[in-house]
Amino acid sequence: MTIKGKQNHYNVKFLKGYGHSVSLKDNKIVLKNGLNPFSETQDQEEWFITNLPYEKIVLSGKGYISTEALSLLNQNNRNLILVDTYGKPVSFLNGMMESLTATKYRMVQYDTFRDPKKCRYLQNQIVKAKLESQVNFLKSTENESVQDGISKLESYLNQIESTDPIKIEAPSSHVYFRNYAKLIPEKYGFTSRNNSSIRITKRNASDVINALLNYGYAVLAGEISKYVNGFGLDAYCGFYHKSHTGFQPLVYDLMEPFRWLVEYTVYKLANVDNHQTIRMKDFVYTKNGSIVLDNDLIKRFLELLERTFQKERRYDYKFGAKTEDGLKSVQEITIVKIMVQNLADYCLFVEDSTK
Repeated sequence: MTIKGKQNHYNVKFLKGYGHSVSLKDNKIVLKNGLNPFSETQDQEEWFITNLPYEKIVLSGKGYISTEALSLLNQNNRNLILVDTYGKPVSFLNGMMESLTATKYRMVQYDTFRDPKKCRYLQNQIVKAKLESQVNFLKSTENESVQDGISKLESYLNQIESTDPIKIEAPSSHVYFRNYAKLIPEKYGFTSRNNSSIRITKRNASDVINALLNYGYAVLAGEISKYVNGFGLDAYCGFYHKSHTGFQPLVYDLMEPFRWLVEYTVYKLANVDNHQTIRMKDFVYTKNGSIVLDNDLIKRFLELLERTFQKERRYDYKFGAKTEDGLKSVQEITIVKIMVQNLADYCLFVEDSTK
């Protein structure tokens, strides 16, 4: 675990409970946890912004953020993600790019949105990348019980060029989560995804796995929203989930190929055989059957998710020193940023932006 005053290895801070706060005092960012049903203790950290070890701060419950602290965090590209008690996204607080480049990106984004041929191309790429990531994840588990699911997902992959990708999404998602459930121990009661998306709905998670997925998707969406706003794109102008309400469609589009990062992390946490695993005392049920997670479980999960974000894989990255095969070791979360840049470049007709 992180020792106060030392470099944080997870880059994420979770604040929850009644009275939590993010404020500025004596030119220091003050992070204060609130009271919660699982613990009566409160912890507080104070950091100069140049030493703040957290790239993102996740907040849940009844608390407050001072405008001075918010301004300073935004100026230094630190992301604040607000979620409700059940881990569903409420708001993302991050700075926006103000430049001529941002204006150009947004203008050509709208032009691309109105072009059916370009939209169809982007839709195909989104669904293809999503299915490929699901297949690769299921294969990585080396679990015989999901082999049939892998074959079905691969068959959907072969249909992308000849079938409306929107018609593929729902049935392929059902196949994927039916097989994902086979990877989760039965004691956690997970049989399917409560909501196939991260759109804000009245329905809350009814088991601990869905609750963790909610938190993970919210954090992933917050990271993507930071990049979308950083490049100056319009988060409410998507190319695939055009008609979705209650969330930012472009963020939802760009999330699809990276959802597996959240699902992989939940899978690892549910199957690890040590003190880091999910314990029955880590969550409680409300009278209406919804799940409320212990702060310690959320913290462990978000730290593991951050480590997943930082994992590296070989990727076609055009910046930096040249390599013989053209591929470089790049962090997963950096690939997210590259994908946002590629989208902006595609809208501008930049050569090779569709790779």
